[in-house]
Amino acid sequence: MKRWIFSLAFGMTSTLTHAVTQKMIDHAQLISPEKVSVTEREYLPPESVYSEHLSVKAMKIDGFSGAGLEKLHLAFKVLEMVVNTDEFKERVLNFKNLKGERRFSSNRGLSNEDIFHQFMEGRETLQPNTPGEMNFFLRLYNRPWSKVIGYTSGETNLININLKFFKNYRPSDVAANLAHEWTHKIGFDHKSAQEHDSAPYAIGHIVGDIAKKILKTNQLH
Repeated sequence: MKRWIFSLAFGMTSTLTHAVTQKMIDHAQLISPEKVSVTEREYLPPESVYSEHLSVKAMKIDGFSGAGLEKLHLAFKVLEMVVNTDEFKERVLNFKNLKGERRFSSNRGLSNEDIFHQFMEGRETLQPNTPGEMNFFLRLYNRPWSKVIGYTSGETNLININLKFFKNYRPSDVAANLAHEWTHKIGFDHKSAQEHDSAPYAIGHIVGDIAKKILKTNQLH
């Protein structure tokens, strides 16, 4: 929880007893700066940051059918549930990179709060006039020899999903991959596939982790 450092100023009067004075001093010592760790000072409680509801929209879906299409729609559903939870907000706001700093790598000079707000605004780089929406244009392709789960570029709305991985993925894995790729759509990238503390990778991991719990709790598999 956020700590507030209070400056306790009080005057000595004849009516102030030693017991009351001692209680106030103890309180001051309890919350003094030297008693608060760096980690606790950096922690940002989710209730301190405002956000509106973010919706998931399937705009154009190509190549998905049958059970695969059902899995995709379940992934959409759980993704929307995840990004609107306090847990998602808390974990994005307080994410720490591999150096132990409360910031994402490849963050474009933005703080965790800035990145969270930009994510929840739902304004894709190519579709800035659809606030509050995660808009998905998806194409399923099949490259069994490839190690690429999916890919996109900044020049198109389209996100390409490799059937090789999709067919064996659980809905929570699909939701994580969708979150990763969509984070590219709002302007964030990673230097390599190893930069797991970048916004796309880290947010994808957070979504997948929370999605597993939601699906288990609701018995949606």
